[in-house]
Amino acid sequence: MDIQSVSLPLSNRLADDYLRGDPKAASFFTYLPYEEESYRQRLNWLRKQHYPHREQLADGLLAYNRQLENDAEVFRQIEKLRHSDTYVVIGGQQAGVMTGPLYTIHKAVTLIQTARHLQEMLQVDIVPVFWIAGEDHDLEEINHLYYETEEQQLKKLKLSIKQRGRFSASMLPVAPEEMIRFADQFLDVHPETDATASLRRLLHETAQGADTLVEWFALLMARLFGKHGLVLVESSSPFIRSIQRPVFRQVIEQPERMAELLREAEHRIRLAGYEPQLELSDRGGNLFLYEAGERLLLEYEDGRFSTKDGRNSYSREQLLGLLETEPERFSANVVTRPLSQEHIFPTLAFAGGPGEIAYWAFYKECFAALGYQLPIILPRTSITLVDRTIERSMKQFGLGIETVMSGFREWQNDWLASLQEDGLAEQFASTRKKLAELYLPLLENVVRFDAGLSGLADKNLEMLLSQVDFLEKRVQQSLLRRHEVAVKRLKRIEAALIPEGVWQERVYSVISYMNKYGLDFVDRLAAAPLAFGPDHKVVYL
Repeated sequence: MDIQSVSLPLSNRLADDYLRGDPKAASFFTYLPYEEESYRQRLNWLRKQHYPHREQLADGLLAYNRQLENDAEVFRQIEKLRHSDTYVVIGGQQAGVMTGPLYTIHKAVTLIQTARHLQEMLQVDIVPVFWIAGEDHDLEEINHLYYETEEQQLKKLKLSIKQRGRFSASMLPVAPEEMIRFADQFLDVHPETDATASLRRLLHETAQGADTLVEWFALLMARLFGKHGLVLVESSSPFIRSIQRPVFRQVIEQPERMAELLREAEHRIRLAGYEPQLELSDRGGNLFLYEAGERLLLEYEDGRFSTKDGRNSYSREQLLGLLETEPERFSANVVTRPLSQEHIFPTLAFAGGPGEIAYWAFYKECFAALGYQLPIILPRTSITLVDRTIERSMKQFGLGIETVMSGFREWQNDWLASLQEDGLAEQFASTRKKLAELYLPLLENVVRFDAGLSGLADKNLEMLLSQVDFLEKRVQQSLLRRHEVAVKRLKRIEAALIPEGVWQERVYSVISYMNKYGLDFVDRLAAAPLAFGPDHKVVYL
């Protein structure tokens, strides 16, 4: 693997400004992500905190990772958490089918490599932790994968899951046979390689050991990253519920204060010129409650909490009582999940994508109100994988990766224009202009003669101009046929790196790359120097 670092803007402006050290964006956070002093200050703050549940946390993590038959290196990492001077770098993702888009893999690599880097820099034990957000109930976000066809078309393959109501993915059964069938369908649309049979076995074995999509995800992540010491935790685990109960108690006790702080943060974000990422509700309760298995959002109004569907209502005292007796019925939302992570883990840094960073811009004062401090918010490493044939095609066109990733459409339009005969594009533009200039005086006279003909006259001009447009398009089509080979190469570049205008890491699955480059593909990514730095990484395969 050859690696190139390039500077590319993130998809979220607030996150991009924060990444570049803009003071306006940085004001929403406690620390800057790439300054050594940030980590030393955060470490000093953590050393003054008390985590009385370390033993309970380690025991719970051991039990969960043993269920996954995770690697012995993971158990060694977990044991370190029993010691008071051990800290974590944490990040997480929804449990996408067969690990979902590439950015999930990139985030895991970020956690592993950042933990190593910080451990060496600070000379303390740093454990990488991946938080599996298994309770999300929007299955449409996690039940599919995309692949590229031989014609450079993007196709979607969807796992069929029968869902009624708002049931969490971690609690929704999926037959292993269905998961195996999906794995086979996905591999069957890929070329057979030396790795295909082994990859199929991996997917089958993990699916056979799973009863839900979340379990399949966790088993795959354990097989891919266990040897690198990545500790897995799933959000609905009973031991997590038990430990996070104090956070939920505080949220229930002061919903008005939480709502006020979030509104103030939203106002400051808008004043700074950013579009808020988080949509706030006037009745936000910032928790979910399980009712008959369904995960229902709690709303708060006039001193009472109620499920969003209106079926159940609770006083504050009733909800606090329920939290004591049945903590497993409560679930964090986008606000309380970060607070829960901060309470559960001695978190040195949180690694997130651009959208997540923009969410965290809301939380600084909420953390302080509950007695916590915002950890270092570290952007996950963003990576583009470039096949050598794609690299050669780019060189033939003189295309740099920065242009492909952030200005491909404009470049392509200029390239197409350059193929036309000298002056032809200008002639078409000139003809349209002259037609309009010649025709407008006639239209004015027609309208003076009969105002009722105004609409007809306008349509007549549109028809004339459309004929010029039609001829120009036919000329462009002829040019494309004449340069068919070059056009196909450009389509391959686009399909590989920015399918339908979206960065590769948000679309394709690591399974496609493992099929082509081998089962050790993830190991090579984990070993490559990719993490800890603001630049986008381009990996030439």
